[in-house]
Amino acid sequence: KPIEKKEIILQKKILIKEMAKSSKILHNVSWPILKKNKEHCKSSKSLSYGFIVASADDIPSSEEFLYNEIFNKEIDKYYFNIYETQNFPIVISVAKNSPAEDAGLKENDIILEVNDRRSKNIRALLFENLSQKKFLKLKILRKNKIFVKNMPGVRICSYNVQPLPSAMPNAFADGKKIFITLGAIKLAESLDELAFLVGHELAHNIYHYKSAGSSEAYSHSIKYDDKPKIRELKSILVYSNQEKEIEADIKGVELAYKGGFKLNNVNDYWRRLSVFYPELIENSYFNYRGNAFRASLISKTLKKIKEKND
Repeated sequence: KPIEKKEIILQKKILIKEMAKSSKILHNVSWPILKKNKEHCKSSKSLSYGFIVASADDIPSSEEFLYNEIFNKEIDKYYFNIYETQNFPIVISVAKNSPAEDAGLKENDIILEVNDRRSKNIRALLFENLSQKKFLKLKILRKNKIFVKNMPGVRICSYNVQPLPSAMPNAFADGKKIFITLGAIKLAESLDELAFLVGHELAHNIYHYKSAGSSEAYSHSIKYDDKPKIRELKSILVYSNQEKEIEADIKGVELAYKGGFKLNNVNDYWRRLSVFYPELIENSYFNYRGNAFRASLISKTLKKIKEKND
């Protein structure tokens, strides 16, 4: 049915654009937290440049034309011919005070080459660089002008932070990545609120999964079918008791605060959540107490941190 097919295309476009927008928000929140807490992630083996990309390979091949319409529409056909490709990766977000920003990389830059190699399979090329501690050389296209950008990798906590399509406000960690649902991003009214969610899940990855994390090369910005994975048998037990959740709340506040977020009015998130889910005020899921307990615990922890710093 032509009308239905047209609507499917429209909704897929909205989804991909929303993923890109949410990825930018999460990147700006998470990168300073990951960078300033690097001493807690000594097992992290991958470096960071401080930018994330979108690639046509991130979505089903049948939707490649949507990627081109959204991200490659303004590119002169000359570049597609000379590079013998149907599409180019694009920079979705550049973190503040990152090597990428220092090098002058900007959002919406089209990546033509990675270390003098065509940018096809960009994630594999970036992974090779980040794992071997090399400087990165990018040839980029910006408003029909070509620039070359060079940047070093820097040490951070190497856990990717990505949006997850779901209406339920929630967040997940799986030892490699952190997922924040679109519902949680929409519910949050400040970066401080999102910073706590990132800090909480980062605490799970650091203190409970105790894994080396993943590579920034695989921070997916538009891959809407990427989901948390249970990677080891012991991981199944991570959320099985209240003690770990309480520790993740306390450590999460510390990690987010050290990342530069003052967490003012951060508990408005839980109060807002309780309006939609009154049953969570006193009792939560996963063997954990409710939003009232969580908010009071966060307040106590934050007070102690600020008193110590003062």
